[in-house]
Parts: sequence; C-alpha cells; structure tokens
Amino acid sequence: MAPFKAFAGETGPLRYALAASLLLLAQPLSVMLIFHIAGWPLVSDASFWFLPLRRLALVRTLSAAQAAIAFALSLAATGTLAVLSFRRARWSRVGYFFAALTIVPGVQIVAVAILALLPRDEVAPDPEPGFAIAHIIQGLIAGGAIIVLAVLVSALSFGAYGWSLFVMTPLLVGVTTGYLANRRHLLGAGRTAMIVLAAAALGTVSLILFALEGLVCILLASPLGALAALLGGAIGRAAAKAGHSGNRPLLGLALLPGLFALEGAMPPSVPIETHAAIDIDAPPSAVWAALIDAAPVTGSPGLVGVTGLAYPVRGRLLGAGVGAIRLGDFSTGTAREQVVEWRPDHRLAFRVLHQPPAMEEMSPYRHVHAPHVNGYFTTGETRFSLIALAGQRTRLVVDAAHRLRIDPALYWEPLARLAIRLNVSRVFDDIRVKAERSPLRDHRKAAGYL
Repeated sequence: MAPFKAFAGETGPLRYALAASLLLLAQPLSVMLIFHIAGWPLVSDASFWFLPLRRLALVRTLSAAQAAIAFALSLAATGTLAVLSFRRARWSRVGYFFAALTIVPGVQIVAVAILALLPRDEVAPDPEPGFAIAHIIQGLIAGGAIIVLAVLVSALSFGAYGWSLFVMTPLLVGVTTGYLANRRHLLGAGRTAMIVLAAAALGTVSLILFALEGLVCILLASPLGALAALLGGAIGRAAAKAGHSGNRPLLGLALLPGLFALEGAMPPSVPIETHAAIDIDAPPSAVWAALIDAAPVTGSPGLVGVTGLAYPVRGRLLGAGVGAIRLGDFSTGTAREQVVEWRPDHRLAFRVLHQPPAMEEMSPYRHVHAPHVNGYFTTGETRFSLIALAGQRTRLVVDAAHRLRIDPALYWEPLARLAIRLNVSRVFDDIRVKAERSPLRDHRKAAGYL
C-alpha cells in the first residue's frame, strides 16, 4: 500500500528542516494568495500565522466549493508534513509523539522545531515477522478506549470540538493501535490498516452504547477520522518496525487533555451568511400573508429530516409590529424570536432570543450527552424582503446570519451550508404555494394578469 511505503525511508535533520518549513508556510501563503485574488482585506497578526485556515473560514463570501478545495489542499500539505515528520523520527529513533503533533494547528510550529533538533538515538532490532493475537487485542482495546476518553474529556469537560478531537485523536488511535499490534511481530500494511479501522469502529460503537454521540454525527465525522486513523496506523507500524524501545511513541496521548483545554479556551466562531431569492407569481400582499401565516410548513424535509437536523415546522406571531414575539417551531423544539423590523408587504426581520437544539441525534437512547447540539451552530437575525415585480409578481429575498463554532471549520462549513440551503428551499416552496393559492389570486385574474 503506497501510504505505508511512504514511511519506509528516513529524513535527516537539514533536509527535514527545509522541507517542513516550506510545508508550514504553504498554508498561510495560500490563504494570503486567496485573499489577494478575491480582494479581501487580511490582517496578518499572530493568530493568523498560528491558525491560517481559521482566518479563511471567516470569509463570509467563501463558497462551499472554495472551502472544500482549500480544506483538501490543507489536508494534502498536512499529510505530507506528517509523513516527513515520522521519517525524521525514524531517523532519530525518538520524537514520534512530536511527529504526531505536527498535524495540529497552533502547536505544529513548536513540534517541527523540536523534531528538527533531535539527535540520533541507538538502533534497536526490528520486530520479527509473525502474528501475536495478544498484541492485536491490546491495540484494538487501546484504540477504542482512546476515542471514548477523548470525547469525555474534550466534549463533556472542555466543550471543545476541533482539530484535536476530529484529527489528532483518530491519528493517535492509529498510532497506538498500529504500534501495539506490531511491536513484537510485524504485520503487513493491509492487516495493520484493517486492525486500525476496527479499533476506530470499536470506539465509535462504544460512543453510541454509552450515549455520548449519535449515529449521524459519527457518520459525518468518519471520513476525516478514517483518513487520520489510517495515517496514524502507518506511523505506528513504522515506529514499531524501527525497533523503537519502550512505549515513547505513545506519549503523545498525554498531551491530548492540554490540547483540548487550549481549543476550549480559543473556540472558533465562523460566520455563515445566507442570501437567497425566489420569484413568486403573486402580489406582495399575498406573499406577506403567506409569510406571516401560522399554518404548518408543507413538503417533506428530505435529507435534513432523515439526518435528524433541525427543520422548520411553522412560525407563530404573538402580536404584530416591532417588538412582537415570534415562535418558530422546529423539529427539535421552539425558537423564541423578536421582530426587529415590520413593514407589511415590504420587510419582516427578527432576531433569535432562544434557539432549540441544532439536531436530534439518531440513537437507541432518548437522551444523548452530546453538547454540540446546543450552541455550536446558531442563527442571529433573519430578514425577509419583498420586492414588487411587473405583472403582480413578487421577489422574496431572505438574508440570515449564522455562526459555526466547530473546527475544522472548512470541513464542517459546507455541510452546514447544505443544511441551510435545503431548509430555505423548503420554506420558499411553502410560501410560494400558499401565496399563489391565496384569494388575492382571484383579484389578479379579474384584472387580467392571469
């Protein structure tokens, strides 16, 4: 397998220092280039150099395709840096847990600097080829336990959902499982990969059984986690093959709580702006009546409903005018909103005072202890504008402000945008149907517009 063969060689100090420096500069320079091409202002302060991708995620006009491309390029650079770092650790025979840290933004610069300065350690004999079921079981159990403990510490203790949980944790699961399974008898690359994925599956199933996560969230995070785990498995196998004595390749586990605490203290806050429009074959008065109508939203929620994400059920106005309260019923609960602009037939705007959970986890249990369903994706203000068109038609425009507080933002933002777009499309279709079926349509017909 080519990903495992990449770990077979070694990289000396000077070559590593030069190549790793270039890879570290690749992210901020690419972000600077994107900002320059798009004409966006960029503040290159200290936080930018430590977390360049987070700065890119703050761009409100960034499309889902642009975010996906930027994240894919970032993964390629990070993966290359990880391979290079573990080839450097293989040359030194030490520093494997520093190599693992090179994939975590914010600490990777320090990890690369330490790794570049490490001297060469004594050479230990390679593991013998063969098969040791006890060591494989150790790797499986350790890998599964790491996932459960990471969620308990990161999500429940620090409320942190970021690189350390979604990337560093599965990578360390791979390192631990791959190393333990190969430390006495060297397994093949393919068998190591299967054991690593089995350990990751054991951990994720345990999260469901312990009511720590739901099925949908695990499925959404699994592509990123599987890639990191496979990379970690290759790293762990390479460390075992290098004949590394003791369990020092596993010391990176001790740093996880500190990384979780760091991310909990500096959570991301990525704005997502929604702008959409639809032309409706009805006058503004009919569209306004449909907009403030308290009847349930028709039409199937589709993919949003299947995955358990929140979707609108109906909206109920308690009064009229600025200051009135609007109750937005969602599939996960009721949002309490306050009207901040009220111009009949022209504009309706409201801000969210209280928001229900962003999703309902798919789980055999009634309640799942997953903090991310509350407060990690929020909506601020929503504004509907009605623009009169020729022929007694109306253009309905919606602008909404959302905020995402989960990293890697460039991975989760396109998924959030997709859910928003599907919900907006369903609401637009419901308003269009209600407005075009309005009694006001009879007046348009009598006037000769139909």
